[in-house]
Amino acid sequence: MRRSFPEFVHLYVILFYGLLAFNSAVYARSINDGLGTTGFAWLKSVSDAEISAAGECLAARDSRAGLFVHPAAVAGTTDGTLKMSYISHYVDTQYGSIGYARKIRDRNWGFRLTYVNYGEFVRTSKAGEKTGTFTAGDMGFTVNVGKQLRDDLKVGAMLSLMTSKIDDFSAQAATVDLGVLYTPPFEGVTVGAVLMNLGKVTKSYSSAYEDRLPLLLTVGARKKLSHAPFTLYTDVTFPNDNDIVYAFGLELSLRDVMFLYAGTKSRSVADMNSFKSKTDFSGITTFGFGLNLNRYRFHYAYLPDDAIEDIHKVTISIKIP
Repeated sequence: MRRSFPEFVHLYVILFYGLLAFNSAVYARSINDGLGTTGFAWLKSVSDAEISAAGECLAARDSRAGLFVHPAAVAGTTDGTLKMSYISHYVDTQYGSIGYARKIRDRNWGFRLTYVNYGEFVRTSKAGEKTGTFTAGDMGFTVNVGKQLRDDLKVGAMLSLMTSKIDDFSAQAATVDLGVLYTPPFEGVTVGAVLMNLGKVTKSYSSAYEDRLPLLLTVGARKKLSHAPFTLYTDVTFPNDNDIVYAFGLELSLRDVMFLYAGTKSRSVADMNSFKSKTDFSGITTFGFGLNLNRYRFHYAYLPDDAIEDIHKVTISIKIP
């Protein structure tokens, strides 16, 4: 039986941990020694617009919302689902993915193809003379499997094979993502964890250098309020190549048809020093909206960045019986 606690108790718990994270972020952080030491940087980017719009909080995302981002989210799908995402990233970089998931016997399976196009670059000689152009890009293929072990517990894994190319140089890697989603006996609460990019670079750009992958551990919670159309999200991410990241998100549901999102993420110490920020949360904000039209879901995320370039993300998902 699911217990119903007063809303203020849930709010107090989430706000308590949020403020604790904020306090730690402001006063107890240092620059990570692994900063800038990993390759395949696109693996750190969240492709889903719905998740990105709410502070990129992903640890407690389930079903269609977390599909192809949280490994265990596929266990919440019943009908076949086609999901497509597109990102207009920094400096003309384009990032897209398309995936399909459905239940087969007692397990849920998903398959996703991802591409990243970094555009065209100018090739120069050692003297700085232009000698032509070259391109760069990445591709990845993912198999996702998940299972609902109990009514309150889902687990999942994603196996990805990927290749990266810069001009005539290439690199290859294989990764595994592991995820768990748990629904405790408190109304509207979900907690989860994701370990991402556990694997190895099987072929580096150069034999003289061994690339590393950006390993990420994210834990978080989601709380849907019982008597108000709001859902709260909070995540903490522990990367191997950067400082701890704290994220918070808010979702407003308008009759379960239209959704509005806002969120924020902490900066790394290096970013704070670069932008001379007074607090961790002075520069990374997220916004967006979504539409739920029965079989069709559309989401848009806007991540403003005054220092470099704004990021726009679009995700469309379609239920296929």
